[in-house]
Amino acid sequence: MMLTGYVCGGWQMARAALVARARLTSGAEEDFCRAKIATARFYAEQIPPKANALLTAVRTGASTALALEEEQF
Repeated sequence: MMLTGYVCGGWQMARAALVARARLTSGAEEDFCRAKIATARFYAEQIPPKANALLTAVRTGASTALALEEEQF
């Protein structure tokens, strides 16, 4: 679920950055738009490494979690 959240968050941040860039050309809300773009850039630089780590865990599978017998829980 966290991996999905990171990916969806990146998608939404990218959408917001594209809208902000388009609004910058019209001169509207310049400070807000620049902040939105900077925030999206920060997200793009900081979050994907976390998502990659989660992707590795997902791809590895649940073999270690399922290694215990039900009685051992």
